[in-house]
Amino acid sequence: MFPNGRWRGWWEQGLLGRHWMDPLELHSQGNRIWGEGQDLVGPFTFNGSRDATGMVRLEKQYLNQHAVSYVGRFEGDGVIVGYWNIVNLGSGRFALIPSSELARDMPIAEIS
Repeated sequence: MFPNGRWRGWWEQGLLGRHWMDPLELHSQGNRIWGEGQDLVGPFTFNGSRDATGMVRLEKQYLNQHAVSYVGRFEGDGVIVGYWNIVNLGSGRFALIPSSELARDMPIAEIS
């Protein structure tokens, strides 16, 4: 199942470390995935697909800038992990994490 709506995500780049994509919205219908967000580079859109084996291929297009290829797969709890790539410029790891509104509103249990 692919939760439509708010997600959290990050990408890593060598010595620059981890950078968060916030806000991030992702949606899916059939095998198609699309969305939009923002990170330190600027606002972007996501467009791509997923297949029956759990593979995900996305293109992240920064507005009036370059595109980034994201290839990953669904892991536990609906998290998508993989690698991003900009041809001849760099690559690194990424993760896209569904954000559960229900979990956010649940009370915190006390441990005794």
